Amino acid sequence: MNNRLPTRLRLLTAFFRVTRLHRLLCPFFRGMGLILVLHRVLPPTAGPRVMANARIEISPAFLDQLILFFRDRGYEIVSLDTVHERICRGSKGAAPFVCFTFDDGYADALEVVQPIFSRHRAPFAVYLVTGFPDRVLIPWWYMLEDLVLRHDQVCFTWQERQHRYPTSTMEEREHAYTTIRQLLLAAPAEELGACLEAIFSGTPIRAAAYEELMLSWQQVAALAADPLVTIGAHTVHHCNLRELAPDMVRREILASREAIEQHTGSQVRHFAYPFGSPAEVGRREVAIAGRCGFATCTMVNEGTIVAAHRNHLFSLPRVEVTGRYQDLTLVDMRRCGALSLLRNGLQRVVTL
Repeated sequence: MNNRLPTRLRLLTAFFRVTRLHRLLCPFFRGMGLILVLHRVLPPTAGPRVMANARIEISPAFLDQLILFFRDRGYEIVSLDTVHERICRGSKGAAPFVCFTFDDGYADALEVVQPIFSRHRAPFAVYLVTGFPDRVLIPWWYMLEDLVLRHDQVCFTWQERQHRYPTSTMEEREHAYTTIRQLLLAAPAEELGACLEAIFSGTPIRAAAYEELMLSWQQVAALAADPLVTIGAHTVHHCNLRELAPDMVRREILASREAIEQHTGSQVRHFAYPFGSPAEVGRREVAIAGRCGFATCTMVNEGTIVAAHRNHLFSLPRVEVTGRYQDLTLVDMRRCGALSLLRNGLQRVVTL
């Protein structure tokens, strides 16, 4: 992506914020609707935070505002099954739609998100990484945040290399977090546990204390029993699929679907790629997922849904809502499709 794009986006956002021109563009560029991707919903926490984690969290109040925002503008809140139906059959004369999806499987999907959507009588979806309820994965990014925030220095040895990071200031903490996070993301799945052990073994931070951040299988089953909730697959280990051999990609996808179906008794018809940007999802991954029998597969690349997406059901775009920009004016610009056009080089049909 062009490094100047964020600056242009900021300038365009400021321009639209003042002129409201995006609302004039909306009938031409909003398409049939959009799919939103969110992660966590929880009350704001006091004290310093690492930006990477704070950005995946929005407040319950903002989620409530989002639902009302779209309904006030005539949008129908729909399930993933309805998204598939609208794309395949067309939506001439239908109201625009919005579909809310929540990635990974955080426990607040049951504790916070479900009560909000139940109150509004609106559907939503959870894309589940099955390694979390299996308790073979842990949300190590929250462990890492606590590590850099609670210590003045982080030291460990990994693969015969000594790592030492000062963490006295927020700038140092952000740098340490980002660097160690990249180390963990680059570790093969079979080495991740050993890498985590190397980082945290000399600290009081223990993985067991973080397991409850993620849904258990009992909680997943409770969500799946709600007719307003769709459970989709999101792989077993949340790996970068581009880095895996084809048979491993297929295994990650199918094993997650099979585990969900086994624990919930419900058919899994929808899949989301881990990370989801074109950097982690290419034509090979889309082709493999497309042969796995899903109705839809979704990415995370800013764009609205248009009629031509009937030819791209396994690489549908989603618009990410983050804690960094809990701003309804920005949401308004994005649902109109104007920012997507700039970000994607005036491309209307956003896929890979």
